[in-house]
Amino acid sequence: MPSLIRRLATAAFLFTITTTAFPLFPRDVQWSFDLYPTTSCNGTGELHAGSGSTGCRADLNTVASAYTLNTIADGCRIEFFDNTMCDGNDISDVAGPMTSTQTCRVPNLKRQYASYQVSCEKDEV
Repeated sequence: MPSLIRRLATAAFLFTITTTAFPLFPRDVQWSFDLYPTTSCNGTGELHAGSGSTGCRADLNTVASAYTLNTIADGCRIEFFDNTMCDGNDISDVAGPMTSTQTCRVPNLKRQYASYQVSCEKDEV
């Protein structure tokens, strides 16, 4: 039951940020995922969503042990890192359009997620 409530809340959030007239929210969500403190993706998730590429994002509330991918557009890719500097030597996982959504994913080798960055082809020069 909590999974259904979470999915409905995520769907409502995504609908809101794609249709709202408020300038504080992006109008076209290209990617969205939830980070979890446990490897079973239970408890309160931390939603991250956006449009286009980002730089290194280490402003996570806590170091995460798992994530679920909600959506990711063609041409975008999310890299999750085991450190707060998006150091390429410490990649924990990569998500792209072929990654299954709403599936609990945990990093390899008992790592955690401490930062991420998103690259979208449309934004590349």
